[in-house]
Parts: sequence; C-alpha cells; structure tokens
Amino acid sequence: MNRGSLFVTLGAVTGVVLLAACGGVFWLTRAEGGQERDCAAQVTAEEAKVRTDRRWTAQDVPGIGAYAEIHWQVDYPSFACSRAPGPTDLRYQGIVRLAPADARALAAGYPWAPVTGGAEQVWPGLSAYVPPDVRWRRSPAYDAGTRAGVQFDPDRALLLFVAAD
Repeated sequence: MNRGSLFVTLGAVTGVVLLAACGGVFWLTRAEGGQERDCAAQVTAEEAKVRTDRRWTAQDVPGIGAYAEIHWQVDYPSFACSRAPGPTDLRYQGIVRLAPADARALAAGYPWAPVTGGAEQVWPGLSAYVPPDVRWRRSPAYDAGTRAGVQFDPDRALLLFVAAD
C-alpha cells in the first residue's frame, strides 16, 4: 500500500467516524427533546388532576381533624423537567370541608380576621368546590405555627390551604 492510498483510507475512516459522531449527537438531542415533551405532558396532567385522597393530616394542616371531604391539587415548579440538579419544591392547594365540631374548635382556637384585598386565588381546578359568597378569614397566629397558610370560612366549615413541600 502506498502512502497516497493510506491517506485516502485514513481520511475516509475519519470522515465516517465524524459522520457517525454527528449523527449520534443529533439522535441524542432528538431523544432528549422527546423526553422533555413527555415530562411536560406528565406535569400538565398531574397539575390538572383534582385529588380527593386523605394525604393531608392535622400534622400538615393543624385543626382539620377528621374532615368530611377534601379536594386538592399540586403545582410543579416551572423547571420540573430540567435535567439540572436543584430544588423541586411542589406547591399544593386544597379545599377542605371540615366536620362541624372541628370547624368550631378551629374558629375558637385562633383569632380570625376577615381577609381584605389579599385573598389567596383559588386554583381553577378547585374553584367549583368554593361557593361564590365565601367569606375567608385569616389568622396570622395560625399561619405562624404551621407550614401551610390557610383561609377559613367558619360559617361554611370550609378551609383553603396552601403548602409547599
């Protein structure tokens, strides 16, 4: 084999290796894009889901007791599908219909004042569980002792909570 054919062979092999490497990078990039789309679709589905399981206890939201019903949702951070490491705090919001005795005890246990101007926006998926004439009250003393912020309508035995995990 002469020197010229050796250079041609070496050049051809190098070209094939470069093409294969570029094709592999292109394939990986497309695969990651598909995974991100799948993740975004899963996050959207999870955020839209209204849950009714009894995940929330008095340890999470003091005073809710043996509540009659609950509807809650989860909100993922905007970077939930990022591959970069970091915090992924989830936000939760729930509407709890308390048992009458628990509502009375909660109303008597803290100083509640009407919410003026800064009422927590109820997430769209949960708004069907809140009557239009609800009168939310807030207690800074309650919020100081728990990880969940709440608004409470003692007349309807209805509690709105927001928590981060």
